[in-house]
Amino acid sequence: MKQTVSFISLGCAKNQVDCEQMMYLMAQAGYVVQAEPENVDLVVINTCGFIDAAKSEAIDNILTVAQKKAEGSVGKLLVTGCLAQRYQEEILTELPEVDGVLGTGSYFDIVSAAKQVLAGETVREFASVHAPVRETGRILSTPRYYSYLKIAEGCDNCCAFCVIPKLRGRYRSRRLEDLLAEAERLARGGTKELIVVAQDTSRYGIDL
Repeated sequence: MKQTVSFISLGCAKNQVDCEQMMYLMAQAGYVVQAEPENVDLVVINTCGFIDAAKSEAIDNILTVAQKKAEGSVGKLLVTGCLAQRYQEEILTELPEVDGVLGTGSYFDIVSAAKQVLAGETVREFASVHAPVRETGRILSTPRYYSYLKIAEGCDNCCAFCVIPKLRGRYRSRRLEDLLAEAERLARGGTKELIVVAQDTSRYGIDL
């Protein structure tokens, strides 16, 4: 019987795209991706850690799923995203209900991390946040008529008030041909409106 996984995406649209890519990778690996985090082998919470309200929302979601885990309707809990990247040590030590953490540079390690967590291991993966952008498919979580198109990752502005460059790395534009190919796939799938997202859309292509 195939193992089941549910994803909870918090924060910005860029996070949502990351979550859609992780869902695709898990489905390709043979897992059943289901919408509701109930009666599921694994729940992945993709968190935001930018402002206090976002951090509180992430922790609330972790505690809610942890309660379901204690009640037996959830098997394992894996935390990914910006909160995990920002508080690498604190999450595992202060939230023992969490079975593993993946940083923002480790989204493509989701399948191996899931296997380890489901096998009873504790996972802690934090690859470089400056690595080149990798391409993969997505399982869309938006209504069919619109989709997000993430054109770049990271930020080079390094504003004094903002932690994004530390969490997401330097600015890396996706190749134009990759963007066009994805836009065409989305259009063929029924998307009528593409919403372009990045930390700084006006900087696109400067690094290419």
